[in-house]
Amino acid sequence: MDLISQKIETSALQEGDHIYTWRRVKTYSHHGIFVEKDIIIHFLSTTNVAGGISSVSSFSKNALCSMSHYGVEKVAGSGIRMCCIDCFIKKGKLYRFKYEASREFLLAKLRGGTCTTATPDTPGDVIARAIYLFENGYDKYHLLKNNCEDFALYCKTGLWSTDADNKGKSSQAVMVRKADDEHGHKSKKLVKRLKNVFPKYCLKRMNNDLGNRQDVVKIDLTELLLNISYIYPETD
Repeated sequence: MDLISQKIETSALQEGDHIYTWRRVKTYSHHGIFVEKDIIIHFLSTTNVAGGISSVSSFSKNALCSMSHYGVEKVAGSGIRMCCIDCFIKKGKLYRFKYEASREFLLAKLRGGTCTTATPDTPGDVIARAIYLFENGYDKYHLLKNNCEDFALYCKTGLWSTDADNKGKSSQAVMVRKADDEHGHKSKKLVKRLKNVFPKYCLKRMNNDLGNRQDVVKIDLTELLLNISYIYPETD
């Protein structure tokens, strides 16, 4: 059933779930971690521009929301915020990100941002990471290298990339990056012949999936923050 749709009802949510919702007529998915009751912790750009690229995850307050935790940001400028389920979903639907997906499932889901072959940690560990990063801050937001999906993937698995040039683990971002050829040079364009495009696409998806990447290691929260050099902007 997940292959057809990973949509779930709010009543089916389980603590520690990695959830997502589609934005702008399913152009991209926004991700977060369900903590408890009506609380979601997620990661957003605080500037609307990340690394010179306009962010599609900007967040503005819904004046109709009555939840006291709406938009709460414990570390100013970090982009790690709490919100209620309705505000996270907005006008869309709620979906559960799938872990331990088979190779066949991963390739059948042609769009990124829905699943991974990686193994998740226990709900307690997942929630602990999300709350810890909410309370202590996180790395700088970047649409391609460190976005909301990257945040949720780390909370769910504790896996972090050691490759500074290809840090992002987001399956959505991976698919829009240019691939390297066997000589290490940037590929110019996808080959024009359609029969060559799909195999390369599948290979790229498999090789760059979080569960298959060779540059990711398990890293605890304390070590993670020691490796983060981003200084949050001062506020009045």
